Amino acid sequence: MARPPLLIGTWGNIKRHQIEPGSWYANCRVRDHDGVTRQARRYSPIGVYDKAGAAAERELTKHLATRTHIEGSDVISPDTKMSDVWLAYRTELVADKKAPRTMTRYDEVAVFIENGLSGVRLQELTTQRLETFLRTVEAKNGPGNLKTTRTVLSGMLGMAVRFGALSSNLVRDTKGATKTTTNPKRSLTEDQLSALLVGIRESELPCPPKGGSKYAIPTVAEYCRQADLADPITMFAATGVRISELLGITWADIDLKAKTVSITGKVSRVPGKGMERTAAELDPKNRHRVLPLPDFAISMLRARKLATPPNDHDVIFPSGTGTLRDPDAFNPQWRRVRVVFDLDWVTGHTFRRTVATLLDDAKVSARVAADQLGHAKPSMTQDKYMSRGTVHHEVAAVLDRAAKR
Repeated sequence: MARPPLLIGTWGNIKRHQIEPGSWYANCRVRDHDGVTRQARRYSPIGVYDKAGAAAERELTKHLATRTHIEGSDVISPDTKMSDVWLAYRTELVADKKAPRTMTRYDEVAVFIENGLSGVRLQELTTQRLETFLRTVEAKNGPGNLKTTRTVLSGMLGMAVRFGALSSNLVRDTKGATKTTTNPKRSLTEDQLSALLVGIRESELPCPPKGGSKYAIPTVAEYCRQADLADPITMFAATGVRISELLGITWADIDLKAKTVSITGKVSRVPGKGMERTAAELDPKNRHRVLPLPDFAISMLRARKLATPPNDHDVIFPSGTGTLRDPDAFNPQWRRVRVVFDLDWVTGHTFRRTVATLLDDAKVSARVAADQLGHAKPSMTQDKYMSRGTVHHEVAAVLDRAAKR
């Protein structure tokens, strides 16, 4: 009876053969991904005394792993553990040039997957098992972490489906967050925005002390000058860009004559490297776009260009030492100021929602607003960024006119 063929991507028993004392070769049969079975052989490394051929076998094993590896398809099977699926998926994300901040966030939630599912094999997954795991993540770590964990799991199982290790993506049948945030998404009104832009430059109110400081407490206007907050907040209000995009704007991106700014990159902290500026074409989420600038932003930029020294990165809003400014350092400074104006709910994304809502109120189309905010889909702008639940008096006027006909 004929011997059954090896499975594609696998090899047979490895045999060691001594050439001379301290020198060996190891060989075996391997069935490559074209379905052809061939002999593979590797020798003891030069300069290494290989007493029993173990070194030669290690060389052959390394070669086989490389020889049979095609974009992860040979390491993902129904028997693969979830810990190994994550490693393969992460390698794919890096190859796809996912943004450093995205990778950092995914690494954070991968810890939950490692703690809850690392030893579970793909063939052992069920919707119920995944549902139980996700509910545990939600209970212990909150709905925000649940959402990202579910996204990562869906990506992992989607890869497994592509490689034939699963027939369907079981994550799609699980529920999302069962808890909803109690804080409604708000945007600034025109009056609030106008008062804020004046206050960060002129307010004589005392800035909240930091950590019981014994030094003189500055006014809000003084602190905003010291921490360089007024100009960035003005640019926030003028564009609605993301904080990482805002701090990545260079002087070369500004056209004062045309009154535009080009969004060509963003800044983020890369683990092991520090702050880096990433070009927009390398980050699908932060698309390159040209935005119009209102006159109040042009006035600020003209004055700033005359008053601030150049820096090595040519960014408009550098750190105090002239390096790339860290968004995570900017946020605590802003929190210290916003509480003075009873606007402790206002974050960087609030300015994005404010721009979207003001454009909506002005009857500007959702597509135009999406282009302004850098959203791929206008529906994202409408659903997530435009304020809802406001009183629309024009509705009553329309109904009144209809009733009087």
